Amino acid sequence: KEMSDKDGWSALFWNNHDQPRALNRFVDIQNFRKEGATMLAASIHLSRGTPYIYMGEEIGMIDPDYDSMADYVDVESLNAYQMLLEEGKSQQEAFQIIQAKSRDNSRIPMQWDTSENAGFSTGTPWLKVGKSYKDINVENEIKGLIFTFYQDL
Repeated sequence: KEMSDKDGWSALFWNNHDQPRALNRFVDIQNFRKEGATMLAASIHLSRGTPYIYMGEEIGMIDPDYDSMADYVDVESLNAYQMLLEEGKSQQEAFQIIQAKSRDNSRIPMQWDTSENAGFSTGTPWLKVGKSYKDINVENEIKGLIFTFYQDL
């Protein structure tokens, strides 16, 4: 409020490379992924300030849903996992916390299509692509509700 009262201008964003994706944090993605993605988009694009879109947000990309700690590379996540175990959490409990909060969730390769590595690279990417890449990718979503909503905004 103080910023806008003094003609300030905010940077508006939901996602960046240091946090899990907003869709996973705020939306029931099993039932409302598309509706949630458009709601999040509208909330920043219709507010005062400059909206920023993080890669994949415009197609409704979600966290990768990795199966094991071996899939994570972020040193903060690996250290947090060890600390959680030392605090008495079971391996499963610690893994579920990392799965929900890891920075790697937003650092996965862009999901371009259904080909190997989601069309991101013919080489080995720094992180595995997300499990959803066969369904949620640019090729599938380019004419879809979320992407066209972003275009309309």
